[in-house]
Amino acid sequence: MVRAPELLAPAGDWEALRAAAANGADAVYFGLEQFNARHRATNFKLAELPEVMGYLHAHNVKGFLTFNTLIFSDELEAAAEYIKAVAAAGVDAVIVQDLGVAKLIHELAPTLAIHGSTQMTLTEAEGIKFVKELGVERVVVARELGVREIGKIAAATEMPLEVFVHGALCVAYSGQCLTSESLGGRSANRGQCAQACRLPYQLVVDGQARDLGEKAYLLSPSDLAAHELIGELTEMGVASFKIEGRLKSAHYVAATTQTYRAAIDAARGNLKFQISEQQRHDLEQTFSRGFTHGFLSGVNHQALVAARFPKARGTRVGTVVSRGPRAIVIETSSAIALKAGDGVLFDEGHPEQDEQGGRVFAVRTMGKNRVELQFREGDLNLAYINPGALVWKTDDPALKRRLEHSYSREGVVHRTRVDFSVRARVGEFLELVGAAEGHEGRARWEEKALEEARKFAFSEEGAREQLGRLGDTPFELGELRVETDGRAMVPKSVLNELRREVVGKLLEQRRRVHVVGDAGALERLRGDAMRVGESSQHASATEVVAEAWHPGGHPESEIENQLHVLVRTMEQLEGVIGVRGEVRAATVYADFEDVRRYPEAIRKCREAGIAVGLATLRVVKPGEEGFLKQVSDCEPDLLLVRHLGAIHYYRERAGHLPLVGDFALNIANELTAKIFADAGLVRMVPSYDLNWVQLSAMLRRFDASRFECVVHQHMPMFHMEHCVFAHTLSSGKDFRDCGRPCEKHRVDLTDRVGEPHPLVPDVGCRNTLFNAKAQTAAEYIPEMEKLGIRHYRVEMLREGGEETVKLLRHYAAALRGEAPPLQTLRSLRVLNQLGVTRGTLAHD
Repeated sequence: MVRAPELLAPAGDWEALRAAAANGADAVYFGLEQFNARHRATNFKLAELPEVMGYLHAHNVKGFLTFNTLIFSDELEAAAEYIKAVAAAGVDAVIVQDLGVAKLIHELAPTLAIHGSTQMTLTEAEGIKFVKELGVERVVVARELGVREIGKIAAATEMPLEVFVHGALCVAYSGQCLTSESLGGRSANRGQCAQACRLPYQLVVDGQARDLGEKAYLLSPSDLAAHELIGELTEMGVASFKIEGRLKSAHYVAATTQTYRAAIDAARGNLKFQISEQQRHDLEQTFSRGFTHGFLSGVNHQALVAARFPKARGTRVGTVVSRGPRAIVIETSSAIALKAGDGVLFDEGHPEQDEQGGRVFAVRTMGKNRVELQFREGDLNLAYINPGALVWKTDDPALKRRLEHSYSREGVVHRTRVDFSVRARVGEFLELVGAAEGHEGRARWEEKALEEARKFAFSEEGAREQLGRLGDTPFELGELRVETDGRAMVPKSVLNELRREVVGKLLEQRRRVHVVGDAGALERLRGDAMRVGESSQHASATEVVAEAWHPGGHPESEIENQLHVLVRTMEQLEGVIGVRGEVRAATVYADFEDVRRYPEAIRKCREAGIAVGLATLRVVKPGEEGFLKQVSDCEPDLLLVRHLGAIHYYRERAGHLPLVGDFALNIANELTAKIFADAGLVRMVPSYDLNWVQLSAMLRRFDASRFECVVHQHMPMFHMEHCVFAHTLSSGKDFRDCGRPCEKHRVDLTDRVGEPHPLVPDVGCRNTLFNAKAQTAAEYIPEMEKLGIRHYRVEMLREGGEETVKLLRHYAAALRGEAPPLQTLRSLRVLNQLGVTRGTLAHD
């Protein structure tokens, strides 16, 4: 028999919580008012947490708290108090994104389990090894992984893996989406995603708009449904199957939990799970944008995004054939029948318009596969419904009633075995001992010694009947041992009383409370972070890098305002080299799509006397370690690392190369910065989620000279496994058969307000959508200097050589103090065709 993995269901409110427990969830994850990545969910209040955990544990269901946002420096005190309250409430595990917070939790409450959120962007074993050192006990792997890749990770680490198997898919890698932050200061890493992926975009190819017909929602994936893959994933040793949906209804939670409970139970019995028509309908009806395996069955750029609509549709039931004054005739395409009271929607392929829909008043059969749907007068405008329109069943009141019934009655699905031992002898006191989950409870009736029975002596059969009455408890009767002389009289009421006493003691013992181990952990960790700049390790690392970048020896303490430039083309690199007599770049980072040009880039920089760094990909999956080796084998002066796995990989295989941590590491507080400093990073880029107040709060608590601030860039909004080039400009599933249109065309995605956002591929065939407008932090440079920042970066995107030179001249002047910040800002707005914005630092 295969060991059954855990079924983990979502809960955004009490009704959903009950639906999960009643329908077979082994564990439930939920959030509180603060520090969780579903800010729009109802969520629970901190004061409710003991009641929530009491309810779950009474139903033998574990409770996992989402603490999965980045935490800013000024929030750490509140976060620490939150953690103490969470520990005291007996939460079974905390799901965490922020590495510094993971470290803090491990120090504050060592017995509280920490699960690494999918927002840690864990895609391979090296990154998992990194977070394991912080006390993480389980990780939620990225949703972009395939079954085979998950199997490789499972084989390479002992860390329990949690896998999303159902629900909405983000088109961007979780933890790497900066769209909401970039466009409106609403960070997805802070639970405030504005769902820009669900908006329409116009494809622009080489400057010309491309007509894609009904395809407008190019970044809106269909929903994940992986019930068919549960058996295969179970065999690989996946520890937990996770259902997405803390914003979804209790009906959705009930339907999905029922289905995946059945799939897991089948896998446990080595049986193949076959979903029924009713189960499929339940899943579609409670929430569906259409179902897909996501990336679990491998990359398929034609299947992930249907692009026709962005919202839930329900079940497709047919196509419009004709219309009358008060009725619509449809040809049915589903085994699920329509009935009076059902809600329907007529899909003309333009969801942005006022689509027609309403409740069916009556249904009349008109022959095989044809029905007439009648509506009340005024419920919808039938004149706007045309033959050929798709018909979706959007609501089913009968289904809702059935699902509500599944969680309307209190009951325990998963029961824990309790073993009883009872001793009943004439002349002795009656004794009962219960044992469950390693705990023991004892009770004794001392009112009087047992007397000899006149008619019915105590027996094992009678004991089993009374001790098995555990219906309102989380227990079920296991082994029963009876020690009796066969003569004693035991009143049923007495044995029942002892049973309740023993069960009460067992319940009291199983209440989990995590003791705070070090109440002053935050102050101690902050003190350690403040001392980073004083450590000899830091000084040594700085000297090595300074020597590499400034042959002849300029101590780091004498270096003022260093300018670092990231280039993405050879033309940009030549622009940097050409202006070096006027603008001295301390480092050039090369971030080319064609990595075969790296040796040439390094040679040109060396000839020009400029230090050169090479950038890693933002994501590396199993089997892609060659990309990391290819970069380090070029022997640059340093490496710009963008994911946790790269740090672990290079520490072991290229320890002589200095590492600079890029923005994708999501460093938002001094505790996280300290972790990366300890990991060997000589400098690091602060998270792009920080505004100026939040950034300055972190800079005051950590050696500011260890940070490199990006002062000019096009914000990388979506970083995606999904390739829009392949989806729209080819019929290929992946890089093997797409014809590589990314090498032939330049693509922009224009949003609803006409902004053309550049789409750029990387060598791993992943896409990044950049903000059309560049953002500048020029006006903050004087304040950054006061806080001790000495390293500043300017990033190029599609600039030519001449544009690169002009940009560098402006920033060099600003860093030398020759141009006032507002003058620089005005000059940059003139220089950039679409202007520039103050960007995320200016957001409140």
